[in-house]
Amino acid sequence: MNQYLLENFNNNTLDYSLDRYNWPDKVLKIIQEHYPQVKSLEYIHNDVSPNDISKITGLVQTAFLSKELSTMLDAFAEEYVKPLIGNQSYLIKRQPTLNCVIPNQEASGRRLPFHQGIFYDNGRGQATIWMPLTETYQSNSMWIMDLEPSQRLTQQVVRERWSVEKFEQECEKLSRPVTLSPGQAHLFAQEHIHGNINNVTDITRFAIDWHVLIKGEECHRRLPGGFFRLPGDHTSDVNVDTNKEYICYMSNNSEFDKHIGKHSQRCTIEHYLDMHNIRHNGWQFENEYLYHLPIFSHLLEQNIDAIVVLSMYSIPDTLLERALELGVEIHFANELMIMRTQEDLDKILEYKSFYVPKKGLLSFE
Repeated sequence: MNQYLLENFNNNTLDYSLDRYNWPDKVLKIIQEHYPQVKSLEYIHNDVSPNDISKITGLVQTAFLSKELSTMLDAFAEEYVKPLIGNQSYLIKRQPTLNCVIPNQEASGRRLPFHQGIFYDNGRGQATIWMPLTETYQSNSMWIMDLEPSQRLTQQVVRERWSVEKFEQECEKLSRPVTLSPGQAHLFAQEHIHGNINNVTDITRFAIDWHVLIKGEECHRRLPGGFFRLPGDHTSDVNVDTNKEYICYMSNNSEFDKHIGKHSQRCTIEHYLDMHNIRHNGWQFENEYLYHLPIFSHLLEQNIDAIVVLSMYSIPDTLLERALELGVEIHFANELMIMRTQEDLDKILEYKSFYVPKKGLLSFE
């Protein structure tokens, strides 16, 4: 594990200024725009249904793409997180997760099982910042384990093929609740096992869960550009010209997309099109096993204004350079980004070189 993570993200507590970073107030106001009957985060369960809770978390997470909240998160990371990682370069989670634990959440199928970040696609180069928006204590809080027993139990559950019941029982024995107030954050790394027990308090617990990725460290499946962004690289700054002619393109010829089915690719691309009200002229599919992407190369020569692809990891750098030479815009649906200029290409190349896939064996290998 990175030494800074071992020292400063090993079940540490961070105190921050709630006056400058009033996350509870920001989140409550976002919710009230759509659910004006909600008066407080703690008692939201009295005003909305569990089904509404799922919609609310999505609304808040989408709001983190706004200029206001993404800039606020940048400032927070610069002030409080950067010193804890030795002032190294880092990326920020593009859309922080909003955790919501209602009373007796288990009855609604909402209890988060115990896990570690490695099980959730995270790499060991990530630091987690868990910021409660309400008082957290006893059964409403996140329960977390120390690093050594986390690594030991992870080895056991993998090698001995434990049932979920046995894993949960053992985790609960060795875990403890995080007791914090708004204005504090819990800092931990990806090998710390954590989860929830059933909330038997009378309040709902909210928390914002986000990460930074340290430059040169492993990200596992959380690739830079999509899941992570550079400080200052805000989705809200993307300006899409809907008057241009667009073609949508899909391929299965890169390490990134070779196992992603066409339907899944189409869903991601269509979500991007809907976000920006883009109308397109149709779909083009690359011939599989043709790793030099001849159909994409051909499209670049057809005087098309813009091509929408799944990801910047789907297209080789040489073809991105060719697109730039020919003045063809490339839109990356997964990363919510556009390549128009040399500066855009430089940013893409920075993302691609920011991380390593893996450093050494995992604790259970």
